[in-house]
Amino acid sequence: MIIDLTHTVTPELAAYPGDQAPSLVPSATLAKNGFRTTLLTLTSHTGTHIDAPSHILREGSDLDDLPISQFSGRAAALDVSQAGPVITADYLREQNGLIRTADFVLFYTGWEKKWNTPAFFEDGFPVLDEGAACYLVSCGLKGVGTDSFSVDSLASEDMPIHHILLRDGMVIVECLRLKNIVGRKDFHFTALPLKYKNADGAPVRAIAELGELAEKEM
Repeated sequence: MIIDLTHTVTPELAAYPGDQAPSLVPSATLAKNGFRTTLLTLTSHTGTHIDAPSHILREGSDLDDLPISQFSGRAAALDVSQAGPVITADYLREQNGLIRTADFVLFYTGWEKKWNTPAFFEDGFPVLDEGAACYLVSCGLKGVGTDSFSVDSLASEDMPIHHILLRDGMVIVECLRLKNIVGRKDFHFTALPLKYKNADGAPVRAIAELGELAEKEM
């Protein structure tokens, strides 16, 4: 079973304050041209998207420099919606070694319930502290994901969690739809970014592929 973890991009999509809202304008129509094309205007961090190390780090890799294997692997989806305002390293260690067997850890904060509303860009979702971020680095992950807009508090100006994770070469996938897989501990996760030159980030089509046993449990 394949589950779509991606929000749909629409012209009505609420954009992060200061960002340009996405625009989807017909550039050719069936009536006029005999075929359809659409002119897309959007930022590299629109909707469900992935952050490259170069999003934050001057010498960080762009997405188009990373191997395709960086965007796919075994994953676990943790429910941290009741974990408190801060996710600690001790909390992560208590996950019975689950994180050390994964390539990606996806954090369900519950913030996706606020998707496409101004409240989505308000603080209040659980975030990693620096110790937790360092613990994730020590686990050798390919990346982390979240249903919120950021792995850092939106009030943070220096974005320490981004720095810790991206400095290690990890990627960060944000604005995921996770409620349908929260609690799943061993599935295949893929988030393939649009490939363009010098990509600091890109929209992705993110999916979870559940195994046969997981399908029977649903």
